[in-house]
Amino acid sequence: MTKQNNPRLMTTTLTTPYIYYNDIPSLNGEAKDFLTRANTAFEQQDIPEATELYKNALEKNPQSAELLSNMGAIIAAQGAVAEGLNLLKKATELQDDCVGAWYNLGTLFLVHGAGDQAVEPLQKAIILNAENPASFNNLGIAYMQLHKFDQAKENFEKALSVNLSFDYAYHNLGALAYDQGNLSEAASYFHKALEVNAHNFATLNDLGCVSYKEGNIEEALGLFRRSVEANASYRLPYFNIGMISIAEDRI
Repeated sequence: MTKQNNPRLMTTTLTTPYIYYNDIPSLNGEAKDFLTRANTAFEQQDIPEATELYKNALEKNPQSAELLSNMGAIIAAQGAVAEGLNLLKKATELQDDCVGAWYNLGTLFLVHGAGDQAVEPLQKAIILNAENPASFNNLGIAYMQLHKFDQAKENFEKALSVNLSFDYAYHNLGALAYDQGNLSEAASYFHKALEVNAHNFATLNDLGCVSYKEGNIEEALGLFRRSVEANASYRLPYFNIGMISIAEDRI
């Protein structure tokens, strides 16, 4: 097999997931009971049951922005993007200071590659709560999608100013440095992320990409294998091992 030079390896940024309200003081009676049961189902990863219970709670209190936010997020995560988007927009219209709805709306746009539409709702979430590092993190990724790298870095750093133990922000600073060809800086940030969470499979994968670009083939393969051990369902390290095997004529 012909050896391939400089294979294009796969890295990723880490988007902080949707926010769900576990407690909504304005609810009472049946709606509150449905919310409690939905939270239990969600914690047990019974997403269909949680979805149905959020729906039941919303039927009892259709004007709750927090319930609309929960429902919009959970169905969007299951692929009903348009319906989820409509529910999240309705939540922000009903209650302009519902920070979770603004955050979830921006995050929904972000995960579907619409960084330009993600910026405004995430900025609104930050105005409402500047102590949530997740909003800064996701806004940073939105700016990365828009190739506004200085603003991206600024927001990742702001996330860390709120929470120095936030591994996602370290990882994303590493991903930004990697994309810009600053391998030593990328490695430094990835190592910091792993100091916080040694089992972050995405960081192990991306650090492996740095190692390979620096010529440390065995170290890179070892990191990819550790990524697989941390999450056997994560596809990027498998791809990268395959690409390196082809490039280094190991097949």
